[in-house]
Amino acid sequence: MKKITAILFLSVFMSGVYAAPAGNVSDPEVFAAKGAQRDYTGVFPKNVKTVGIITPGSYPSANNIRKSVKLLKKAGYKVKIYPNALRPRKKSDVGNYASMPAKYRIADFEAAWNDKEIDMIICCRGGAGTEEVVAGVNWSKLPKRPELYLQGYSAVTSILCAMDGKGYGRPVAGPNISSMLSLDPSVIPLMKKMYNGEEVGPFKLKTLVPGDCSGRALAGLLSRFNKVAKTDYNVNVKGRIVFIESVFCKADKLRQELTELCNSKFLDGAAGIVFCQLTKGDKMELLMPVLKEFAPKFKVPVYLGFPFGHHTRNLAIDYSRNVVISNGVLTFPAVK
Repeated sequence: MKKITAILFLSVFMSGVYAAPAGNVSDPEVFAAKGAQRDYTGVFPKNVKTVGIITPGSYPSANNIRKSVKLLKKAGYKVKIYPNALRPRKKSDVGNYASMPAKYRIADFEAAWNDKEIDMIICCRGGAGTEEVVAGVNWSKLPKRPELYLQGYSAVTSILCAMDGKGYGRPVAGPNISSMLSLDPSVIPLMKKMYNGEEVGPFKLKTLVPGDCSGRALAGLLSRFNKVAKTDYNVNVKGRIVFIESVFCKADKLRQELTELCNSKFLDGAAGIVFCQLTKGDKMELLMPVLKEFAPKFKVPVYLGFPFGHHTRNLAIDYSRNVVISNGVLTFPAVK
């Protein structure tokens, strides 16, 4: 067990505990479940009746995911687990240590997307290989399905950004199935508000560069944003509030990745930037000088402390929702 380093934001949050999934590669999105069983009743929009489960990245923690699926079923959702979602590593997978061969992951993605019964797709986990799914999917033969939600975070950022840039589905940066079993119960009502168009917040943030700003949300993992910047996904960052998280976050690594992000000009035109969970690495006193060094370079208001990322407090962020930051306080206004 390893203690999870909590970032500093509006209050002192419970520290999660990492649990390595038996029989699979380590999953940094799996935490030990504490306290009462999580209740996801009514969390998703009323039109979401059936949820599809896929694995677009690394091998999943099958036992953990089965338990999370039971929670969704108990909440009243029909769940379809696609054929390769829980596929264990096989001898034939040599050369694909971190993730199963891409053809299986792509097949499940396309099958779930084309299944008219599916109202929402939730990814088992992130990890290696999500870029292979984006590259391998025949987007031109997929219906755009603007009503179809897809939720995930970490390396799933690549898929969310491709959806956003290509105009497919409704991307939501939020807990993978592997995280839902242990999600901090206080986050679940906030997720419900996010999905059902209610006001979410206010959240008091730490100011790095002051200023009021507003715009549509864009959220993801820092290392994956750097990969997205090198693609032709055509993600429109202009006028948006960008939420950035990082895992295995060491000061030197953070400096390197922020340098790459600045050089790529990926964030040019953004309305504001919010750093979120920076976990499983150095303490904040070592990371803060790096953040303070780079924050002015973005030339927009920059804040720290939103509960999104590799932590038990991981709030879903719907890319379609608007964000307002005023006097260092962040709110998702209710959808009219």
